[in-house]
Amino acid sequence: MKIISKFLLTILLSVISVTLIHAQGKGRIAGTVIDSTTNEPLVGANVLLVGTSLGAATDLEGKYVIAQIEPGTYKVAVRYIGYVTKEITIDVLPNRTVQLDVALATQAIEGQEIIITAQAQGQKAAINQQLTANTIKNVVSAEKIHELPDADAATALSRLPGLSLMNGDQVVIRGVQAKQNLILINGIQLPSTDVNTRATNLGFISANMLSGIEVVKVVTPDMDANAIGGVVNLRLREAPSGFHFDMLSQGSLNHQDRTYDNYRFWASVSNRYFDDKLGVFIQGNADRFDDGLDQISASYERYEFLPYGESPYRLNTFNYQDQQNITSTYGGSIILDYKLPDGKILLQNTISKGINDNATHNTQLDLQNNRVIYSLNRDKYKRTLLANAFQMEYNFGDIKGELTLSHSYSDRNTDIRYGDPGDNTNFANAAGAPFGYDANGNRISYSNLRNTITPAEILNIEIDPADYQGADISDWAVIREVAFKQHIYNSQLDFTIPVSFTSDFSSTFKVGGKFKRTTRSNDLNRWYKRTGDEDFYSNVRDFIPGKTLSNQNQLLFTDVQNKDYTRGKYFLNGEHPYNYAFNIGMLDDFYTRARSGWGQAVHKDGTVSEDFNGAEIFTAGYLMGTFNLGTKLSMILGGRYEYYNMKYNATNFYVTHPVDGNGRILDTLNTVDRDDNNFFPNAQIRYKFTDWADVRLAYSKTIARPDFRAILPNVYFSPGLTNRAGNPYLKPAVSTNYDLYMSFYNNEIGLFTVGGFYKEIDNVFFQTTIFYQNLSYYGVSFPDSAFWVSQGITPPARSDKIDTYINNPSPAIIKGLEFDWQTNFWYLPEPLNALVLNINYTRVWSEMDYQQLINQVEREEYIDPITGRRKFREKYITTDTIRTARLINQGDDILNIALGIDYKGFSARLSFNMQGNVITSVGQRPEEDTFTGNIYKWDFTIKQQLPVEGLSISLSGINIFHNPVKNYRKFRRTVDGPIIDNEASTLYSPRVFELNLRYTL
Repeated sequence: MKIISKFLLTILLSVISVTLIHAQGKGRIAGTVIDSTTNEPLVGANVLLVGTSLGAATDLEGKYVIAQIEPGTYKVAVRYIGYVTKEITIDVLPNRTVQLDVALATQAIEGQEIIITAQAQGQKAAINQQLTANTIKNVVSAEKIHELPDADAATALSRLPGLSLMNGDQVVIRGVQAKQNLILINGIQLPSTDVNTRATNLGFISANMLSGIEVVKVVTPDMDANAIGGVVNLRLREAPSGFHFDMLSQGSLNHQDRTYDNYRFWASVSNRYFDDKLGVFIQGNADRFDDGLDQISASYERYEFLPYGESPYRLNTFNYQDQQNITSTYGGSIILDYKLPDGKILLQNTISKGINDNATHNTQLDLQNNRVIYSLNRDKYKRTLLANAFQMEYNFGDIKGELTLSHSYSDRNTDIRYGDPGDNTNFANAAGAPFGYDANGNRISYSNLRNTITPAEILNIEIDPADYQGADISDWAVIREVAFKQHIYNSQLDFTIPVSFTSDFSSTFKVGGKFKRTTRSNDLNRWYKRTGDEDFYSNVRDFIPGKTLSNQNQLLFTDVQNKDYTRGKYFLNGEHPYNYAFNIGMLDDFYTRARSGWGQAVHKDGTVSEDFNGAEIFTAGYLMGTFNLGTKLSMILGGRYEYYNMKYNATNFYVTHPVDGNGRILDTLNTVDRDDNNFFPNAQIRYKFTDWADVRLAYSKTIARPDFRAILPNVYFSPGLTNRAGNPYLKPAVSTNYDLYMSFYNNEIGLFTVGGFYKEIDNVFFQTTIFYQNLSYYGVSFPDSAFWVSQGITPPARSDKIDTYINNPSPAIIKGLEFDWQTNFWYLPEPLNALVLNINYTRVWSEMDYQQLINQVEREEYIDPITGRRKFREKYITTDTIRTARLINQGDDILNIALGIDYKGFSARLSFNMQGNVITSVGQRPEEDTFTGNIYKWDFTIKQQLPVEGLSISLSGINIFHNPVKNYRKFRRTVDGPIIDNEASTLYSPRVFELNLRYTL
């Protein structure tokens, strides 16, 4: 910390000294660029002194400043795509600021001015901001977000080149999964909203809260380096001049499940006071949506152990899943800004809260045991995302200072959760009755046919009603409570200093530092009980009227069945109605009451194996210079130094049997304290080879730190069962990045960009399993046998397997191409001049030589040294095998097309999205890899201004063709059969229609 502070202070004083020397006798030009018709500020306009290297881009208020100008007469050119370029001659005097406000006129055809719609105006602003940015980024305006039916920030982001979604609302950038990207709101880092990883969910951030979105593909030295894929910055609105009011009310239909009680409400109000110095912007939103997925899935097991990629697999289980998911979100923000004579103060307060009420009804055909299992996965929880910030910028002459103090927070808290996969809370018929009847009415059992039977054939099975009527609760009942909290406290100070050496050589230096502290805590509580134990029913014996529950008179599926499950009629497009749903409220009540009577059988100590708390300290300093040589060439050169400390407290835990509850806690506070230091060089070049085209090249380094769960200093040892160990000494993944981009732009083209990127990522981490005796070879810390003996515990056997995390020894490679074209055809004859087109395509390739750890047991012959006899003993060998595969969540192709029309008060958009072949998991063998087929989605929006000024109505359709998402695995079904794509799951997301009314004043 002291080294960084001294370094930054020395650099700052040196640059200020150079600035003061060069500033003597020089002048400045300052002003605002606006639309000549509407008087609205034009954001991202390019203001240049013709024939020099001096220039500036307008900010979000349309303002600009050009400093360090030698006195003299200059021609100032102001350019903005979609407007007529204006050139003005001006005299610059020494030590004076010349005020130059410019109003630009929109482009005209044959002397007739074109009427620019709000949508087109917003897109032009985004294009100009993208062009004037000092790095490679994509910008989308609020108007463009609202063109399409994107309810949340995640969906809006999925329209941009190179971006896709994972887990519904986490953003993948250029094939790099969400946990390795950085999410900001108004420049403030948002904490993780995921229990185990560093990923941030964006599904409960309303798109209506945003004034725009920036996606930075190449970071600069003044940005945090922990973003291998890129940085998403969600920009919030600020108060424009005058009083403004905006309100949206919306209702929607989930056509898949026929739910109508869905709504969205958003409103904002803003004004400026004290001669426009003080701006107040307030907004709020409330949404509710009842959706859910329809899914069928198949699991397979290997039955012949042949070499890699050659083994045959047979069906093990087949599952029907009908999901109910009610998501309620509400939130808002208050933005206050105050304009100082030479600066600005901004206060930001934003909150978003959500309630996820999820229930997934499962009917599983267990082919191996020839039985049907009925279960409910239940998870209802609340989550919060909060950001508070004080931001100030002030100009000390030509030197601009920026101060940020912020706090952001996230949490998640369970209301009720039971039936997690693996918890074995099932209802089943102990008799193991056959599944039912085939299409011809014949009673059947497929347990002997599972080597060849396909999921399509299983869909024709009709379950015998006698089976579910006799199904009772079995195995174990488990209830969980999960809570986590994360705080990020941040302070940052930056100085921007312009230096003009000659009229052809100017520069801007930026120097700054950051201190950030992050705290994180996880708390898991778990209750479980064997359903066959007599005291399982202690508090619920009279739960079913007229029936006394006991281990001889178990709770039946029919006792808690929802016999009026109307949405089940529409399961899988109505082709296979779902009839085996639970009464959710009734089962919630049963578990809650039953848990309170489980007494000493509650496995209280078992919860600590998942608990931890800790803090991360982050300190950074940087120096960057932007150098302009003449009118065509500019460069960014600089570096960033980051110091990172993590200190986590977790529990080493040992339990003899995880379900019986005989547990012991060892080393109740196990701590790791570790430092990492990294330097990130950065170099970027931009060359304008014409007034309407440029090329950008960039070299950068970025980093991604391991998941919270992976680096915990804890051990879980359960002889013969589950064994886990965290690895606090996992190295962070470091990526070396190369980018090349070309842009072509003018009033007719709009903006067309084509670019390529290449990333080489070292030390990618992954989860694996290793024999106990071989752990030390892979650098994983686990207590030795002497420790367990000292505790009176039988040590792990050589054959015990430990689940842990290691760094991959080979680097990962990601490379890709991106194409993007944004335009409108204003120059064509009517009615074609009303057309708008946006199209982008991304092709990504990735590969990594995965270190596959294979644990094998071999028999070794040896001679007993005492008896001289020949004997055999078992050897437990962990061997390395290298297998090349793609990175998880990397899709091959991403295509977005949006075609629209804007005519007077009418607008319409039709959009198409395709995400091709995403790998969703990489297994221990090639046959275990899972990947999707191509995913297609069609949406539309139709909007009409009504006769009342400011009032509009719109109709939208989402996923209108109801295309399913299919997952596959590649393997043989028989020993001598071909390797084929075998369906692992088919998933249907809802088709949704929305009708909204909006009033803007």
